[in-house]
Amino acid sequence: MARTAGKRGAKSAASTSVTSKPTTSTPPGPPTPFQYAPASLRPFLSTLPTDHIYLVHLDHTPPALKKRVFVVPVLLNLLIVVCLCARIYYAVPQYLEQIITIFGYDTPYKVDTAAAGVGELMNAVTSRTMLLMVDYIFFGMIGSWPKEFVFGGKLSRFTGPLKWRRTLGFKETEIIVRRGRKWDTPLLTGQIEDQVKTWKVDEELTIKVKVDRAMRPTYLAKTGYLLLDKDWDLDFKAILDAHRLAEKGTIQSKDLDGLVLVYYQKQWLTWTVNESPAIPMQAGPEDNVVENFRHKLTELGAEDVFFRWIEIVQFETSQPGGFTEGRQAEAIRELRKRIEKKGIEFASFWEGIGGQHGLPGFDVYNRWRAQIH
Repeated sequence: MARTAGKRGAKSAASTSVTSKPTTSTPPGPPTPFQYAPASLRPFLSTLPTDHIYLVHLDHTPPALKKRVFVVPVLLNLLIVVCLCARIYYAVPQYLEQIITIFGYDTPYKVDTAAAGVGELMNAVTSRTMLLMVDYIFFGMIGSWPKEFVFGGKLSRFTGPLKWRRTLGFKETEIIVRRGRKWDTPLLTGQIEDQVKTWKVDEELTIKVKVDRAMRPTYLAKTGYLLLDKDWDLDFKAILDAHRLAEKGTIQSKDLDGLVLVYYQKQWLTWTVNESPAIPMQAGPEDNVVENFRHKLTELGAEDVFFRWIEIVQFETSQPGGFTEGRQAEAIRELRKRIEKKGIEFASFWEGIGGQHGLPGFDVYNRWRAQIH
């Protein structure tokens, strides 16, 4: 009996140890202000790659204005094509003469190396190298613009502006879809390979700042083609897909107005930006400092300093070793220089908002002040 009780006790202990194993905790909800995407948007979301952040809104500018704006890139690309053709006309004979010179034929490019001096040889080599470099830049870089305009590229999923307008025309109301440029790729890295990535505070702040700046009503008053900048590019393939689904009735155009779309932790999230966009912050002393920092700079006409500071924090945090003390000190010096350049006294500015505690990038500065006091 004792042995039986012992065996039962061992089994009970074993079962207890099994049941006491930690279970995998469910991931928290989406970061504020994002929400899980509704089912009504899934047909459109399924057409989007997951390695970019997307902004969607409705363009209500008159078709006549859209046409006038689109004429500018059309004429510019036509001019480039004409220049390329003219350069080909004059460059082909030059390159042919240089090629046949190699085979011993007499051409203006033939140089008697035995009789020529060092200066003449250097001039010949330099002039021909410069000719090749200029043509490479002209055809390889500038010459790619008309190709991108007509056919698109890999990043644009081979859909260019010309196809966008030829397919869609110029409508009274158009769906505009923008995608983040290279800055948003590190924020989503790891999710494509089935790895779960969690945003840091500075990453969330970077997204909110860039979205806030790009979704202001005064900025969206421009027609879609004028919204290209260093942070956002038009996604012509997504625009055509959105219109195609809207025409079929699969999605409603009004449901796409003022949306931010991002694929986060293996799920699509949406953020409906209000008519007066602001940077939503979670309640807390640290978030209040960030909001006060921005609000005070805006009042003083120096809101660009706030955006620059967030860019610095995001860049330095992504560097190897993180935002080290040396980098923080250098960043604070740049911030002080920019604030004082606006005619604002640095010390009194911080007194007006209650100090820097909780502001990203001020760890070193706050420790230094604490040691002094």
